[in-house]
This record gives sequence, C-alpha cells and structure tokens, in this order.
Amino acid sequence: MNIAIPVSTSKTQFYLNMTYVEYVSECDMTPVLITPGHNIKDVVNWCDGLLLPGGIDVDPIYYGEDNQNSNNIDPKKDAFERSLFHIFREAGKPVFGICRGLQLIAREFIATKEAEGVKVDNYMSFCQHIDYHNQVSDQSLGRDSCQHFVNYMPDKLYGLQQEKGAYSMPVNSMHHQCLMTESKCIQNLRSLGFDITAWTARGVKRNKNVQNLVVEGFSILNWGSKIMAVQWHPEELSDKLLMKTFFTRQKKHKQLSKFNYS
Repeated sequence: MNIAIPVSTSKTQFYLNMTYVEYVSECDMTPVLITPGHNIKDVVNWCDGLLLPGGIDVDPIYYGEDNQNSNNIDPKKDAFERSLFHIFREAGKPVFGICRGLQLIAREFIATKEAEGVKVDNYMSFCQHIDYHNQVSDQSLGRDSCQHFVNYMPDKLYGLQQEKGAYSMPVNSMHHQCLMTESKCIQNLRSLGFDITAWTARGVKRNKNVQNLVVEGFSILNWGSKIMAVQWHPEELSDKLLMKTFFTRQKKHKQLSKFNYS
C-alpha cells in the first residue's frame, strides 16, 4: 500500500520527522511524501491512504476563534492538509491522524457538522491549552517515553473483537491543545458517527456532577471513508499493530491489562 504523508515547509526545505517514514515502512507499506507543490488530485490516485502526522498547532482563527494559546501556526500548512484530508475522505480512502492530525480531523468534523446545523459543540469542544496534561519537556522525557495512561477500547482501536470493555495502557504525550468532552456525551457523539476509542481525565478537574475527558482517540463512521485518529505518537512506540490493523484490517491478539472502572 502507498501511504501519503504531507511534509512541512521552511524557506528552503521540506521536512518531516523521519520516524513517520520508518513507521509506515516497518508496517510493510510504502511512505509517499507529499509537498504543497503536488497536485492533490494526482496524489489521491497514486496513494491508498493518508497519514496526517503530528506537528505545530492548528490555527484557531480559521474556525472562528481568537488565538489564545496556539503556537507557531501556519495557515498555509493547515489549508494544504485540510485539502488532502477531504479529497482522500471523499475518495473513500482511509485516513489516519496522529496528534496534530487528530486535532485537524476533529476540527473539520465539528465545522462540517455545524455548517449542517448539527450543534456538535453541545457534546465536545476544542481546548487551545490544557494544564498538567503533558509535562514531557518539564520532565525531560524522550519522544519514545510513556508519560501517562489512557483508557481505550481494544476492539475498536485494534480490531480485537474478542476483547470487550475498557483497558488501560501507557502512552507518550506531546500536546497542549486537545479535544474535550463529558462522559455523558459519548453516546450522543456516537449517534453522530463520532466514536471515542480512547480517553483520559488527566489534566481536567473532576466535578461531582460532570466528568470531563480528554479525547485521546476516535473513529468517524459514515463520513466518506474509514477515519481514525489518536492523540499520542504510536510511531515513536513502534506500535505496528495499530497502523496495520487500520490500513490492512489485520487482526492479532496481544496480552492486555484489563482496566476496571466504575
């Protein structure tokens, strides 16, 4: 399979963290690096799927919000990746988002639904900065070091149909922007085709009446193509099962630690 990966640009160079290229290659797929100079209509014909990688913050201005805590934004990069995302989605080809990729996909989903008159912001919202969630820099951790746990659904995330219920696993986290919801809204979002596959309460205050959650992973159904995204960086953890399961529907079993929640 050929997997398109958009690159970033500087004044004189194109660049991409090489771990994404290695990750796709290690999953027995071919990475195809896409620059803004490519004709995206050609790209969608060449490639079988799209990987939207991590990177700088998504520009909130495009979505009608003041820029309060968004850093190093690049509106041209946003426009390029939005176009790539929608042409792959409309062509029925799978799209996988990582970190910034999750945030861009979520933003586009919310904006699209809002334009259709569906008030998604009743159920989830985008936060430009969350305190006490990611402390990788303060703790001087490497990109491949796990920093906190997420709760996740192995059947939905890894296609492990024999595993039902919520489990827990450690992940690496390198973000300060995030998508947030409340536990009571998960069913409402699922009815819109937005299925949360992983979450955490790290960095959010617990209220006795409302449990706010950071959305760490999701799938979107019935929106043109198969779409999935995670907030952590599986490419740094060599989590090949996640990528292979998504793009090739490969199903394997691995030992899991059951998460018991109430």
